[in-house]
Amino acid sequence: MRVSVKGKSRKPTKYKNTAETFEFKAAVLTLYDTGTMSSVVASFWPGIAQRSNAYMTKKRVILRWKQHRSRIDALAASTKTAKMKRCRELGSAKTLPDDAEIDIFEWLVALRRNGIPVSATMLQQEALDIAAMYDIPSTAFAASSTWMAFYLSRYTLSLRARTRQGQTSPADSEDFAQNFAATVRRRIVEEGIETVYNADQTAVFF
Repeated sequence: MRVSVKGKSRKPTKYKNTAETFEFKAAVLTLYDTGTMSSVVASFWPGIAQRSNAYMTKKRVILRWKQHRSRIDALAASTKTAKMKRCRELGSAKTLPDDAEIDIFEWLVALRRNGIPVSATMLQQEALDIAAMYDIPSTAFAASSTWMAFYLSRYTLSLRARTRQGQTSPADSEDFAQNFAATVRRRIVEEGIETVYNADQTAVFF
């Protein structure tokens, strides 16, 4: 055992990001069938104040579990998987929990639905914010470009790049431009115009 220097020692790891077993999830959903959200949170996570960030996180998690009720009940009913906290195929391990990834997915879909383009920076910041909600430290998850690429691929998504589609000039555009210039010069002489303004500009003052 290493002796601390100057009376300072490393703080113990809190492990706030605790995953629950399928047996636990099934018990929560069973109580929620007949009880309220506040009573369920108070029973399984005592000490969490209502309307706090922790309470809202648990509420969101429970509602997410409810969407996957059939799978949770099936895994909880099996002695092989009841005590397991995750059940994924080999090679599909992820840093973020499923609930956090789905939160990010719903955020992306909501922005797309409203026609708002999503950049890599926006996705990274949202992922970090949601990870913080689930008590995942920044040292364990950085929302790197590699993670974003795998995440988008996993959910069949892509970041929309800004594009610009210009107009295609007609074949006789050169002749049209010369004829227009000649017409303008003729009108300048006929009307005695001394100053010509370019109207193809965006006004600064309205």
